Amino acid sequence: MLLRRGDKGEDIEDLQEALLSLGFHPGPIDGKFGRLTELAIERFQKSQKTLVDGICGPSTMAILNSSLSKKSLATLRDDSNKSDNFENNDKLLGWVACPADKIAGKGGYARVTLRSDAAESYKKLREEVVALGGVLTSAGGRRGLSSKAGPARSRKSMHYVGLALDLALPTGMQNPDEDEYLIVMEDDRRWTIWCKSENESVPEVTIPATHVTRRRGKSVIRIKEVTTRAFNLTELFEKHGWKGIRGRRSFFKGGAYGGAEWWHFQYEGALEKNVSTFGNELLKVYSLSQARRFIYWDESKNCVFGKNWF
Repeated sequence: MLLRRGDKGEDIEDLQEALLSLGFHPGPIDGKFGRLTELAIERFQKSQKTLVDGICGPSTMAILNSSLSKKSLATLRDDSNKSDNFENNDKLLGWVACPADKIAGKGGYARVTLRSDAAESYKKLREEVVALGGVLTSAGGRRGLSSKAGPARSRKSMHYVGLALDLALPTGMQNPDEDEYLIVMEDDRRWTIWCKSENESVPEVTIPATHVTRRRGKSVIRIKEVTTRAFNLTELFEKHGWKGIRGRRSFFKGGAYGGAEWWHFQYEGALEKNVSTFGNELLKVYSLSQARRFIYWDESKNCVFGKNWF
């Protein structure tokens, strides 16, 4: 079940009653999921140190019901976790360690591990990036099934299924004059990433680069125009089937840098919108018995890409 802003009906009224019972006032108990209900969900998610997105999806629903049960309160109807009909795949895809660029003094790794189909696409992408005089840094790819989620880690992360990578966080949005990547803020909390280059075939561009400072414990977003040789890395990622994601709302309200998310790209070229499920993607790299040991299996297995999975 996925409840979000704009929804109406008895399920929303029940949700509002549940939030009120737990001390998170959702505004009028009217069966309309408006901004006040969204804010109540966000406050609840923050209190539980889980992903703050204002949406009551399978993960949030499970946490809500757990909180209600602990207070001996009626739980919410949840049809997200029906019995599954998943089966073992005869031929599992492999894991591939791909080369990445480690920048001295800026952390990151010299490898990124991806599912084999994502790895094939990544290698073609990297060939183009290197030919243009750029770099592809890495803060990691594959995430283990025992790795817990949190405020900046989704329980349905593409990292679990081997279809996501993070560029090294200190290589952008720090000092535009020195950073390897220049980050441009777009509408709807999205980013465009430009990669610097010394290749003379790459033209000079003037870029309104975003960088972050801290003031009184809050992140402050600043813009500085930089003129340099650079190419649009986001375009190259998209050419090879990779998409960036939105920054978290919390970051734009002064939250931690970890919510910027400019570094995250996921290989959506392997997925079919409104068809691919998290469970089936996990079973492309793990046996059914392994997948069922995933700590968020019951919450995530039936989530559908493009519906309640990003």
